[in-house]
Amino acid sequence: PKAPETPAPRPVAWAKRAAAPKAPETPAPRLPRAGAPETPQALGIPEEVEVEEETAEAGGVDAPNEASSGNSEHANAGPEEQAPVEEEEEEDMTKMMEVAESVGNAEAAYEFLNSANAQDNSTTEELLDSLRRDLGRLWNHQDFELEPFGSAVADLSLVSAGSTKKIELDIVLLFRDEAADAKDVRQKLMIPTITRLSTWLKSQAQMVVKNVSVQAQVPVISFESPKVAVEMSVQQPHSVLNSWHLRDLCESGCPGRLRALVRLIKMWSKSKSIVSSKEGCLGSYGYALLAAGFLSSRGLIPLLLPSERQGGEASPYIDAATAMEHALDGVGGGLSKQLWSSPSTAPSAQPVVASDTEMMPVELFAAWLGWMQQAPLAFAEQHHNLIGGCGGADLTSRHIVSLRPRTQKDLLGDVMRWSKQQHWVPSRVNQIFLTIEEPISGENVGRTVKANGFWALHSEVKRAREFLASWDGQQGSACFKALVELPALVRSVPPPQRPMGVPGGKQKQQQQQQQRRRRRRRRR
Repeated sequence: PKAPETPAPRPVAWAKRAAAPKAPETPAPRLPRAGAPETPQALGIPEEVEVEEETAEAGGVDAPNEASSGNSEHANAGPEEQAPVEEEEEEDMTKMMEVAESVGNAEAAYEFLNSANAQDNSTTEELLDSLRRDLGRLWNHQDFELEPFGSAVADLSLVSAGSTKKIELDIVLLFRDEAADAKDVRQKLMIPTITRLSTWLKSQAQMVVKNVSVQAQVPVISFESPKVAVEMSVQQPHSVLNSWHLRDLCESGCPGRLRALVRLIKMWSKSKSIVSSKEGCLGSYGYALLAAGFLSSRGLIPLLLPSERQGGEASPYIDAATAMEHALDGVGGGLSKQLWSSPSTAPSAQPVVASDTEMMPVELFAAWLGWMQQAPLAFAEQHHNLIGGCGGADLTSRHIVSLRPRTQKDLLGDVMRWSKQQHWVPSRVNQIFLTIEEPISGENVGRTVKANGFWALHSEVKRAREFLASWDGQQGSACFKALVELPALVRSVPPPQRPMGVPGGKQKQQQQQQQRRRRRRRRR
């Protein structure tokens, strides 16, 4: 069948759009008949299955899956996650750090480190253009937008020039005139769309479907082209806005600090296997927020979001419907209505210590480790004796990491009043270990962290800080490389001194009462 006319390409703010080569016409795949329910069962796909690698007869590519889960927290817009650090990636980064340090100037070091890791977006742009054109066979072009988010937008990738590793790309399919926050949007829109995409992609040359997950809270499909590993979700506008906000933060303040610090944190956390929200750890977007929170506390980057919403809105956060409007209006990376200030290198309102601006990249990473122990992780030691563990410690004893200019008292009031209570209010049955505010929606990005993941992060931060300090102040590429090469610590959760089920707990009291009753019966 003849494909519909391709709409004129839109200007893109986040990357230079390269002209996509004209793709050969491909016959449309057979899709379910009109009116038939587009469920996984109807399309012959299990509810959640690791799809075997399938390649089309014409030019299929059989490659290992290096795609990562987008922000896990897909609802939280996370960039790529997990997969241990590859030797090639580690060696490239170490060499670039050595060259940067040889310059002897902090500004030049950050500029070199980031420029060496700068992404060539021509490959991803060609793929996006091709997908936008071909998806017009399934839906009308005027009914949807296909937007990238995550590392591709904020330029936070670790892939260096000449690397053989596939580029990782997170994209979201946004439908116009469809709700993003309706109760049935998952069943009526997300799952049918993902299953339909799976059927279509299997018929496309050089596309390999790696995984179809419709059972997850946010259904996703992972697939690969010869050069790009893609993870795709549906109707997640906050992912797009969060990426634009993070991109603008990277362009603000002391040049290059945020991008370089995020890259070092990514390399370190991947080497210790503590960067997968699926495994109870923090996702890479959460680490990026921790890096930005630390730099803003030192005045190295300004906060772009206003302290309160403009226009008289009561809530400081943006709901899904409003986020969808902004995402669709700003297609290509530009906001039609300013939700935050434009990127600026002007001095931050927070006073800056002169020595902070002179720190080399690894020294900045070491300072971040110290801030982690003193702020987000400090409550763990203070509440280690709490019955059931520190995950049930009251929110008032926590440090909320935020990128809005609010005091801790104000942030506590905001999240308790306007955000989801299950994200922020800890209890024995709803343990919360990290409190990281998603700046646009107000959700807790750290809610995915479980006890094992939290204590792994806690232990690795402590060891890394002690390890770097043992190098007698020579915190450069050599010591960072040695740190990354250390094997990950064995995960374990240190038991509190009075956990549930030991003397002093309700369970033990019930056992003692039963024993007394038995003794009385024997005497009788």
